[in-house]
Amino acid sequence: MPDLIAAALPNFSLCQALQTERIFTVEMTINLLIALLRSRLNSQDIHGQITPERVLIISEQPLDLQILPADLIRADPEFSAPEILAGTISPSSDIYSIGLIGIYLLTGIRPFQLFDMGNGCWIWKDYWYSDQQIAKFNHAKLGAILDRAIDLDPNLRFSSAQEMMTAVRDCAPHLAPMTANWACRQILTGHQGLFAAIKTIAISPHLPLVATGSEDQTIRLWHISTGAEVGRLTGYQKSVETITFHPQQSGLLFSGDRSGQIKLWQVETMSELISIDSQQGKINCLAISTDGQLMISGGSDRTIKIWSLDLTNYRSINCLTTLKAHQLAVNCVGFNPVENKVKFASVSSDRRVILWGLDNKTPLSILTAHTQAVRTLAFSLDGQLLATAGDDGLIQIWSIDSRKLIKTLSAHRWTISSLSFLANRQILVSASWDGNLKFWQVELGQEIDCLSTHTAEVLAMDICEQRQCIVTAGRDRTAKIWSRNL
Repeated sequence: MPDLIAAALPNFSLCQALQTERIFTVEMTINLLIALLRSRLNSQDIHGQITPERVLIISEQPLDLQILPADLIRADPEFSAPEILAGTISPSSDIYSIGLIGIYLLTGIRPFQLFDMGNGCWIWKDYWYSDQQIAKFNHAKLGAILDRAIDLDPNLRFSSAQEMMTAVRDCAPHLAPMTANWACRQILTGHQGLFAAIKTIAISPHLPLVATGSEDQTIRLWHISTGAEVGRLTGYQKSVETITFHPQQSGLLFSGDRSGQIKLWQVETMSELISIDSQQGKINCLAISTDGQLMISGGSDRTIKIWSLDLTNYRSINCLTTLKAHQLAVNCVGFNPVENKVKFASVSSDRRVILWGLDNKTPLSILTAHTQAVRTLAFSLDGQLLATAGDDGLIQIWSIDSRKLIKTLSAHRWTISSLSFLANRQILVSASWDGNLKFWQVELGQEIDCLSTHTAEVLAMDICEQRQCIVTAGRDRTAKIWSRNL
């Protein structure tokens, strides 16, 4: 951004910037358009009167804007969509206003002067004197995007802020990633060897620790604030495939490996408390109930085992039952966080999602929608939704009450390895082998943010909302700690 904006912070309106700098460059305009569109992503309300006077520049790095409510400043019909002037409203009304602001930035001319009343068309391009030789920008595409945004027919505009923001970014692919909500604070490196991908990761609910499990047969412990390695757990002869902290007992970590061994560790003393042979082949997943009394394991042998955890006697982990319903490897299991007939769910390479109770060995429901192997699942914290995903790149959202598919999100171009709901059921986070984390507004079915994380596949993810952080693990042998920008 230019010095004129930085010098006037905070609360410098876009209208004031235009008075000082009559015409904005293409790069400045694209940055401001992306910031305006991003501000609409998390809002379900239609503003209806977005004008340069109502746009306040809050920060420069990263660029952050605030749009004042319509009742704080007098109405300015020049930037209002025609349907609003006619007394109605459209989901694309704000797109129209943002498009006009973009044109105003590029031309320095108010919208009313850029519309040919006699012919009923926009003539703004006649006044856009940009340097078309700057190859890093696609000027023709930007012009077409703005034309679509200000179409007089609401149905011909972009259907959402996300759709328009993606299109605008394509005009300048060299710009920074579109997310401004999360930043990488620590990069964890230490797993070594040709085969040292980090397969699994977990945040301790009680200690300031992150644990990573790797193909190098070790589990490493890291301080969540400093990123320093503080310990190493050894004893496996095969790749560590899954780890999970006990939700109630501080410092207890369960792990499973490629050979089928399940181990219990006390991380504060770096000691192994117990090791058992699950007889499940490779252990792909572990999950512990919220009360800490039960654990589920899923294996490559197609079975699910339910274990009783007697934490008064660490030598007592007893298998209560073995479930056989999947036809291929069980890839992920998860407990429902609330009391419900559906106690837990499992997903498999057989493309099926199965809902289970605890009273018998028969599935409550078998859900089918995925076309390829299913790798991951997540319950919403209210227990009403189940999200599943895998090799087909789709996220399927299921209603637990009706046990029916209610939404499909076309999410990633490659395998989705991990899912997690944030504190409310509205936001879902997905991690993929394409190297990205994506944030989804579930009810609207819209992508609201994208975070480019690793240079190779993202194999695992964990989220701790109490600490406002996300940890990711990749095939590039690194783990990363991301925290929310305040």
